[in-house]
Amino acid sequence: MSSPLPPVVFHNTANAPDGTSSFIEKTVPPIQAWDPSFNVTYIYSAPAGFSVTANEDLKHHETAPKEPPLRSFPIAGATNSTVLDLAPNPTGEDGFMHRTRTLDFIYVLTGEVELTLGNGEKRMIQQGEIVLQRATMHAWKNASKTEWARLAAVVIGETGAEEGKVEVE
Repeated sequence: MSSPLPPVVFHNTANAPDGTSSFIEKTVPPIQAWDPSFNVTYIYSAPAGFSVTANEDLKHHETAPKEPPLRSFPIAGATNSTVLDLAPNPTGEDGFMHRTRTLDFIYVLTGEVELTLGNGEKRMIQQGEIVLQRATMHAWKNASKTEWARLAAVVIGETGAEEGKVEVE
C-alpha cells in the first residue's frame, strides 16, 4: 500500500575546498515497501569514522543502493537515517518483534504509535515525542485504524553490529 503522506524531500549541504558552503541538489529519496503496511524511505548513511571535510560521507552515500534492498541498519560506528510510514491498522494487528544492534533516535512526525518491548511493556508515543531505542527487542504498531503514521529515525551501529542484520523473535 502506498503512503498518502507527502513524499520526503531531502535537502543536503556541502563544503567546497575553499570553505564556502552550498546546497547539493535536493532529491526525493528511494522508498522500499517492507510489506503492504510499512514503507521505508532511505535518507542518508555515513561510514564509521567519516570525515565531512574530505566528503567521505557523501562518497559513501553515493554508493548506496537506489533500489531495494536499501541500507537500513549500519555496521558498528556507522549511521543511517530513514523515514518510516506505517499504514492504518484497522484490525489492531501487532507489529513484528525484532532487535537491531543499533542506537536509534526515533521521532514521531505524524500520528500515534504503540511501542511494545520484549518484556511486554507498552507505551503510546505521540506526535512530537522521541524514543531512544537502545538495541532492545521491540515492535512498532500504528495506533490508528484510519490514519497513516510517520516516524523519522537516525540509527547508529553499536560494537558488533552487522549491516542489515535484524534479529526476529
